[in-house]
Amino acid sequence: MKKMLFSFQDMATGDKASKIIERQFARKGANVVQSDVTTSVKRAAGVSYREIMLTFADSQTVVLRVKQTGDIFQVLLNKKPLPIKNQDDHEAAVNEIVKALDSGRAKFQKLLARTKVKPPAGIRTAAPKMEQTLTEKRDALKEAIDIVNGEIAELRSKLAA
Repeated sequence: MKKMLFSFQDMATGDKASKIIERQFARKGANVVQSDVTTSVKRAAGVSYREIMLTFADSQTVVLRVKQTGDIFQVLLNKKPLPIKNQDDHEAAVNEIVKALDSGRAKFQKLLARTKVKPPAGIRTAAPKMEQTLTEKRDALKEAIDIVNGEIAELRSKLAA
């Protein structure tokens, strides 16, 4: 019988299994910057599970749903299900997840860049006020240039006479 990586009852942020899985990802070049284990047991499709949420350096997320038997029954990559071929072999599963992270990185970064973030309601931007100030400065400079051009024309006419 194969030894399971996760102990369902003892799962917690920073436990031995969580550190092992983070280390496995780091060895494959995917650095975990934050990990969290849910304290509550969830249920979907007749399966009770707990989640381990991993956030990587490039802001991609992986959620591992662990059954009561200690094995991973579902993997979510950036909130989308990711089918895993090697469910019984954790190291091979990590390899598959890292490959999926690498292959989807460019698309994920484009999506992240396109996301528009609205500032909170209480915060106002200085852009409208700045535009008004700059317009006033531009108009004042135009007037000053016109005055100087008028003085130059006046001096030229005096020199010509």
